[in-house]
Amino acid sequence: MATSRERQDPWKSDLTYIIGHQRPDVDAIASAVGYAWHLHQMGQENVVAARAGQVGSQAAFALGHFGLKPPRPLSSAAPTFAHIAQPQAPVAPYDPLAEAMARLAQGERLVPVVDGVGHLLGGLTPLGLARAYAQVASGQARTSAQTCRTYVEQLPVLPASDRVRDRRGALLRGGGEEFLVVSEDGRYLGTTDRQRLLEPPRARLILVDHNELAQAVPGADEAEIVGVLDHHRLGNAPTVAPIPFVVEPVGSTSTLVAEACRRQGVTPPGEIAGLLLSGILSDTLVFRSPTVTERDRRAAEWLAELSGVVIPEYGQQLIKASPGLADRSADEIVEVDRKNYEMGGRAVSVAQVEVTGFQELPERRADLLEALDARRVRENLALICLMVTDVITIQSRLLCQGEPALLAGLPFNRVDPHEFDLGNIVSRKKQLIPALQGALEEIE
Repeated sequence: MATSRERQDPWKSDLTYIIGHQRPDVDAIASAVGYAWHLHQMGQENVVAARAGQVGSQAAFALGHFGLKPPRPLSSAAPTFAHIAQPQAPVAPYDPLAEAMARLAQGERLVPVVDGVGHLLGGLTPLGLARAYAQVASGQARTSAQTCRTYVEQLPVLPASDRVRDRRGALLRGGGEEFLVVSEDGRYLGTTDRQRLLEPPRARLILVDHNELAQAVPGADEAEIVGVLDHHRLGNAPTVAPIPFVVEPVGSTSTLVAEACRRQGVTPPGEIAGLLLSGILSDTLVFRSPTVTERDRRAAEWLAELSGVVIPEYGQQLIKASPGLADRSADEIVEVDRKNYEMGGRAVSVAQVEVTGFQELPERRADLLEALDARRVRENLALICLMVTDVITIQSRLLCQGEPALLAGLPFNRVDPHEFDLGNIVSRKKQLIPALQGALEEIE
């Protein structure tokens, strides 16, 4: 689990983050960790594995089994005022005004005034300097007798954790040139200006197990995407320069990481191999999903040998690591693995949860539909679905909330207006999403 401090820590401009989709599953975690290890072996030092959400039960089991820590949390890739704050030495409130005046005369446009425990009191600007000289000229005061506190101004103060994009327009319209940045508890951090507001630094991201911004860490649209390694449909945003972009029709991104290691002649240690194997086994339902390919099987066999794992036994342990429907809240079930799409010009969200039987579904059905509908309204979705997949019988059910015309047009075996029997459809990526896409594009 990430601490609140970890979740608030901003990204660093000298690092490249390898990160999976929101609500990361085993493959998103494994491919981020494995690809970071691979790139380190290739000489790329400033790359780190990250995650865009909490670690799920299966991923936590896999990490624990192989003695690995979760990748670091990254809650947003958007530039914040912390990213554009520049350190500038402050003065104390009772320092002589002449000290600040000298700095302003040398070209500084803002001198922060900070008390003895680091709290910001305001700033001194050339306007304050002009006031001081005006009072001297009128005989009201002697600058040598004045302190910095005398002319401190209350200037715009920007919390370090606020996104630049959210306040840029108002700040630029306000006409100010210099701004003060503070921490959540009001401690002075630095200054910034209009130029930095217009051109903040951008986080560097390598996307794994996804390529659509709708599924990416919040703020990814303000980041620089410098690479993609994925096995899903194309939905990528344009980039300003060519990037390594690998999307292959395999069952797991972890397979692509393993293949990259073999091509480059690097052998992952047992714990990394075991985690990558977990990504393959989870995404392919231990080779029972229609998404599985021979490439996945070959990669899994190699990784199993390196990690000392017996695939059938470990695969069952991994699959059963997910708690049943009765052991989780409806909100947790809906959020554990949910992805957003655009289909036929409509916003659609599809979640998937794996179970070892449907016996708990009838008693949870009402609150699951309620949780789905709450998200549909809050996120202004045309359709939201929960795919409940029995990994033992390889069968699925689909719970849906949405516009009546869309529900009526879904091409599945209808149990009632909000529930469908999907039969042996178990792959969201390869089976369900294409069927939904086709159906929604035909409904006007």
